[in-house]
Amino acid sequence: MDNIEQLLRDADPRMHRDSAGPLPLDLEEPRPVFTQQKVRETPKQRRSWRPVAVGGMLTAAAVAAVIVWSPWNAPLPDPLPAITPTPSPTAPVPSETGAADPTSQPESLQLPNELFPAYDGAHFADDEACSALSLPEMQFADANGKLSNPGLDAESFALIGCLEGFAAFTPSDRYRTELNVDDVSGGMLIAKWDPEAGHWVSSPLKIAEDGVEVHQEHLSWPLLRGYTYEADETPEQRMDRAIKDQKIPRQVAATLFGPNVPSWMEAENGAEHVAYGNSVLEVTHPSWSMYENMRDEDGKAMDPATADPRVAATYQLMFFDAHGKAVFNLGLFPDDRPGQDGSESCGDPEGTYTLHGLNPTSVEVDEGKLGLGLVTQTDVFGIERSVVSLVPVDSATEGKLCDLATTFHHRGKMVQSDAWTGPMGFKDAAERDAYQESSEYLRAIEVAESLRLT
Repeated sequence: MDNIEQLLRDADPRMHRDSAGPLPLDLEEPRPVFTQQKVRETPKQRRSWRPVAVGGMLTAAAVAAVIVWSPWNAPLPDPLPAITPTPSPTAPVPSETGAADPTSQPESLQLPNELFPAYDGAHFADDEACSALSLPEMQFADANGKLSNPGLDAESFALIGCLEGFAAFTPSDRYRTELNVDDVSGGMLIAKWDPEAGHWVSSPLKIAEDGVEVHQEHLSWPLLRGYTYEADETPEQRMDRAIKDQKIPRQVAATLFGPNVPSWMEAENGAEHVAYGNSVLEVTHPSWSMYENMRDEDGKAMDPATADPRVAATYQLMFFDAHGKAVFNLGLFPDDRPGQDGSESCGDPEGTYTLHGLNPTSVEVDEGKLGLGLVTQTDVFGIERSVVSLVPVDSATEGKLCDLATTFHHRGKMVQSDAWTGPMGFKDAAERDAYQESSEYLRAIEVAESLRLT
């Protein structure tokens, strides 16, 4: 356990630099990094093209886990076109507990100033303050109250809610992927309206009791559910800290921070399905935004518009819904596994998994056919997280996490398609069962059924 805790500390960017404000964007071009993952036939390394969560070791002032969100940690092409939210007649107000039915999602909002909602039904008040809400115009205050405007990109954060002079945002998966943003916190951006100055101000910095300037980080409900490192502290308790820290009235916060559910998702909107194919795969999706990344053997970026994925050393395909949320990923990379000398080790030998349902697909690899399932992983600390992944159709219902294959062979390369969305935390079996009937999961099944490797 000490080793795991040290790894978490080493991965935390705050342990390597002073956090005197919003952490910088790292737009360099690293090569793809694959964490350990088992291969089907023998215990192999756990490799993972997935978001990486760190921050189990928190200071008293840092009230939420830090997310170093590097979706598949690959370099990125030019940004895609802006996402245009679809209109909606009304937006319901969540209950005071923040609880909501994960299968019932209202339609999306049409927002001003290039804003887009983090989920269908995000509350947006029809008043002067919310009408003036703009990420590029957002002011940031340091610990001494001095204001500056970093000029945030309008696509960098998705709106959770705006009312009563408060606004809350969560980082966009799509923006972080396209701009290779993997060195910042995954916490919410919370801002307050200054009616006298006529602008919005975010104040993420404060002076702690020991005189050190710290960056306050609070996660949204889905991230609190999926990235929990304190087994003795519930997401509700951590959100309560955020509410108190930001001095937000409790009734306002219940609406501002959205529903307390494991996944904020896009409602079924009847969008036309789009077929896509290249030399390595074919897939049909519900008009999602697409991202591709290819690199040669030297790590140099290849133009997806002209390059052949089959000759690329690494290939990555991702899809994002209308809220900028990652909903699909698949990676191909060289088969550079170590030898059969027994030197390989599993990242979490004490971890276990439970497979909740397995839906057949048309995906076939050297090891056999794959199916799409909801996999609940329990780590050495006893904390559960669930992900949507492609696994062998003959996988056991439960077992050691290191025995569940998610990396396979196909045409001389390795293929991996797990953690289509970020990790989700379910309160109980009923909530997990409800997710399996949700529009998000049913769409994932449809996409998986259409997926073929060529």
